Amino acid sequence: MKKGFLFLIAILWFLGFNAFSQKKQQVIEDRVLKLATYQYADNNRIANISPLAAFLTEKIGRKVEVKSYPTVHSFIQAIQRNEVDIALINTFGYLLLEASKETYPMKPFLALEVAPEAVDNYKTAIVAHAGSGINKIEDIKEYASKTRLLLVAEGSTSGNLVPRLALTKIGIVDAEKNFKEVAYGKNHKLTIEAVANGNVDLGAMGSTEYFKFTESPQNKAKIKLVWMSPEIPLGPVLINNALTTETKAHISRTLLELHELQPESLLAVKNGWSEAKQAVKYIRIDADYYKPFEKQLGKRADLQKILKQFAN
Repeated sequence: MKKGFLFLIAILWFLGFNAFSQKKQQVIEDRVLKLATYQYADNNRIANISPLAAFLTEKIGRKVEVKSYPTVHSFIQAIQRNEVDIALINTFGYLLLEASKETYPMKPFLALEVAPEAVDNYKTAIVAHAGSGINKIEDIKEYASKTRLLLVAEGSTSGNLVPRLALTKIGIVDAEKNFKEVAYGKNHKLTIEAVANGNVDLGAMGSTEYFKFTESPQNKAKIKLVWMSPEIPLGPVLINNALTTETKAHISRTLLELHELQPESLLAVKNGWSEAKQAVKYIRIDADYYKPFEKQLGKRADLQKILKQFAN
């Protein structure tokens, strides 16, 4: 009798949960889909992702609107609040989502792939002012207490996460305690200019800005390259779990074929991210896609410590 009662309760719970899940899925299937990303410097990237939204609307038969959040962290919070259906996020942002205590209703499906022959696509450059005694990354620990360090932004992969991991490998596990000063330059261009002008002693930024800046012999003479990271994989496209399998497959297929069906939309997206300039197409990925990158940059515990510092 007791077993039969418990079995009945279990069945009712399952049916209730299944009905709730279907209702939740139906709600998201009825709403306008939101394609979102985050702002970089003064570019909210709306113009970069709008052609993609229009093409998705055409291909999947569902209205797709665009949204830009002012920072990576505000974008992360929006994802956690279930405000986003398709998210174009950077690598650090995705790792922060994974490390957060807050759950989020999305999974990685795709990422932009760089051409195999591409070199120096997306790396971190750590540079010192020409007058600094720092010539290589190993020198930093000796000079840290007298050094003003400038990073790009809290949510930056190449301008915050990667340089912190590099510093951890030489024994600087807490930049704020080891350096004379740690600040953020807001974007890659302002960061490298601050080093060149002597406003700070050491800076970390994306390699694209470093190579662009040092095209000028006058600029190159003002700084010296201390360290260059390995290639950094581009951030993922996240898709909301509550969308039907058919809708998720349709979105994925449209992006996978974007370079052939509407290359101008792909180009618009690439133009919004300097690190994506050498990308050629979207490819399928899963949650393990970033594991080799994590291992390449040091111990898992060091990465987790940095993620914990910036995750909500």
